[in-house]
Amino acid sequence: MPKLYYASPRDLPLIEPHPGVKGRVVHAQHATMIVYDYTPRTIVETHKHDVEQFGVVVKGSLAMVIAGEQRILMVGDSFRIPAGTAHGARVFEEATQVVQVFAPPRTDLPRPSPNGPVKP
Repeated sequence: MPKLYYASPRDLPLIEPHPGVKGRVVHAQHATMIVYDYTPRTIVETHKHDVEQFGVVVKGSLAMVIAGEQRILMVGDSFRIPAGTAHGARVFEEATQVVQVFAPPRTDLPRPSPNGPVKP
């Protein structure tokens, strides 16, 4: 894996894992970080991952459901989702950005593509 100490969003692979959601991916040896941008009123259907996930809201707000428990998250709020735990989200009326980290690294995400956005 090449060394990546700094990166601008334009340098990172773009994914679109759900309608209304775009993410910029940074892969590391022991974790994957994704900066997700959500359009207003986006709904992320319930799903799960095989790795632990945690994150922080850096812009906007959303309702998140983790293991059946819903919370409203605003700027500065963080969350943790154990591996294999069902979760989903609903974005409110403004664009929202969430920085999320997955550990161990997500192996299901594609590497950069010269042809624009990729869908996992």
